[in-house]
Amino acid sequence: MKNNSFLLKTYIIVLLSLVLVSCTNPKEVINIDITAFMYGDEINQTVEVSMNGEYNTKEHSFIGSLVIGDVIKLEHVTFSPGSGLISYHESTRSYLGQIFFDYQSLNFSIEITNQDLYQQLTHSNNDGDKKITITSPANNIEEAKRMNAELKDKKLPFEK
Repeated sequence: MKNNSFLLKTYIIVLLSLVLVSCTNPKEVINIDITAFMYGDEINQTVEVSMNGEYNTKEHSFIGSLVIGDVIKLEHVTFSPGSGLISYHESTRSYLGQIFFDYQSLNFSIEITNQDLYQQLTHSNNDGDKKITITSPANNIEEAKRMNAELKDKKLPFEK
């Protein structure tokens, strides 16, 4: 009888644990409105950046919007830290570049290689080898390069 009571208690604890785990929402709202530093071959300046959406802490992925200055308003973007930043406009999918993002601190560094986006931000043509890096927090090129290197060196959330 004692053994059955123990098994029943264990079963109830496991069942309650599973219910609690299944009820937790792994999605966290991200609202970033910050001054970042944008640098590249043809540009070195601060820029306002907004990133708003949901970050799934279980899948380590972001879905939301990205605004860069007064020029770029991307309503539907997605990324995972250390991977590509993807923009969707209706049925068109565009690879914008690589993004490094730390969910805990909300620090980020975006390396834009997309030729159209590059041209919109710099008003110069991109021959395919140029990139712009937008990093926060940073107020100058030295801070931006340091933060970019730190984020690149940081272990990704899914790496153990």
